[in-house]
Amino acid sequence: MSQYRMSQLAPLPRLKGLQIGKTIGQGGFGVVKTATWKHGKTCRVIAIKFVHIKMAVRQQVTPEMLAREAYIQKECRHKNIIALYDFGADSNWVWMAMELGSNGELFDKIEPDTGVDEDVAQFYFVQLINAVDFIHSKGVAHRDIKPENLVLDSGGNLKLTDFGLANVYRKKNGPKRMCTSACGSPPYLAPEVVTRKYDPEMSDIWSCGIVLLVLLTGKIAWEMPHSEDPDYDYFVKNKGEVLVSPWNKLPIGALSLLRKVLNPNPKVRISIKEIRRQPWFAKKNCFMDGNELCKDSLYLTTRLLVNLYINLSDEEFNKVNEISTQASGNKKIPETQPVDYFLDDMSSNVDTKIFKDDYQPIVQGFSSSQIEYTEHSKRKKLKKESKEDDLTFSLISQDPASLQFISKDRKQAINAQITQFHRTQGQNPNLFAISLTRFFSVSPLKQILLTILEALLKLGLRSSSDYEDNEAMVKNFSGEDTSDGIVTIPVNGRDSGHLLIVGNIKVTRMADNLKVRKIDFFKTKGDPLEWRRVFRRVTILCRDVVYVDNQRSE
Repeated sequence: MSQYRMSQLAPLPRLKGLQIGKTIGQGGFGVVKTATWKHGKTCRVIAIKFVHIKMAVRQQVTPEMLAREAYIQKECRHKNIIALYDFGADSNWVWMAMELGSNGELFDKIEPDTGVDEDVAQFYFVQLINAVDFIHSKGVAHRDIKPENLVLDSGGNLKLTDFGLANVYRKKNGPKRMCTSACGSPPYLAPEVVTRKYDPEMSDIWSCGIVLLVLLTGKIAWEMPHSEDPDYDYFVKNKGEVLVSPWNKLPIGALSLLRKVLNPNPKVRISIKEIRRQPWFAKKNCFMDGNELCKDSLYLTTRLLVNLYINLSDEEFNKVNEISTQASGNKKIPETQPVDYFLDDMSSNVDTKIFKDDYQPIVQGFSSSQIEYTEHSKRKKLKKESKEDDLTFSLISQDPASLQFISKDRKQAINAQITQFHRTQGQNPNLFAISLTRFFSVSPLKQILLTILEALLKLGLRSSSDYEDNEAMVKNFSGEDTSDGIVTIPVNGRDSGHLLIVGNIKVTRMADNLKVRKIDFFKTKGDPLEWRRVFRRVTILCRDVVYVDNQRSE
């Protein structure tokens, strides 16, 4: 996979009245940045999607297709759909100015294999159905409903986004047209999509059902709805009457609904009108007001995040280590060609001249993952360090990602912290747009890098080009840290469903006068729930260098 930095491409177009900010998303041929729009005393933070035309065309995405996406999204104005404000192009870039999902991706806040509480899942499923029902009323099918296309606004409400595969299947009062193009993410697409002409309304409904299943369980049902997939084949042969994982985790009302939604025959699959009459869907929700929007975002956020816990205990470490041992034992180098090109624009805004590091050698004879670790020794070490640099720990505790490592009185602690974060968010509206997949460290840079590289190697997430010689890689990375203050480690491999998962881990100094670094996991390609799983496993294997606030973890 070729990787291009933004500095290698034509400059972004200057947009009148907009001050371009940070990059919050990136992909095969584009980036998404925040932007501040000012008009008189009004100030609003929005998102700008920039698509490089030549790179898009190389992946069979034409300017005409991008224009169609923009026109469709602009016409679909709804409280649960990301609004498109404007779009345009120059000779190099297509840009789209849209509403910012300021609380980031929904599934970034869902723990794999755990899911969310039933009332949280029902709340978001109702909002998803409302969005899909609206676009269907406009004669539009989304055709790519999946976790990465569901984001949250500042009030905690779900927003459907990315209309790149959307299709107009009915014009005004005209007849419905069937679709023939197979598109979507394999675990979420309907079975009829890959075999014949299909009704796009019914295929969207199927995808909504899979999203609900994943919300409730933190697991996908199958890799693809095809008879060759054993999980799907078992489901079909038993007519949905299955009580194995993940189905045995479902509440009875949700299970009854899903059996109707996930009917392999689209002709008898339940419609949205019928979904609305189902008891589980229609029951009163404690988070929802009369307009079916969130009435208490603080309470919802607390409930959403309470399950988002990274357990660094010996028991959990041993579990992940066993999984990683099996992965490395397969001796199969992961395939690493998901896209031909990739735009990398996660750069630092700080003065690069301030970054230098005095490397401290790790214990001789041990790799970083072999150093003896106990909960007691970890706490003792952090207490000692906290006396030396209280500013470091204060800085970390102000970041929402630190909530993932609280083990003591989680619900009460998270509720208190979220209240404070919401006050901060009012001053910095794009605070939560960045993913929560990050941890912090005060360890020497060399130890951080070696630990991450060993974890990726164990989990089969290193490409063939960098499969060996960690010391040489660390030496090379150290040059990056000195030059611009950011070390970028590529992640390439397969997720638990054997689909491609690609991204970067970026190690960044948080301030020039402090040792503390943040370690961010940025997804380029793959399911956000699976990316969260990668983050969790790598973090647990890297626990020797992970900062944990002992006062909230004892």
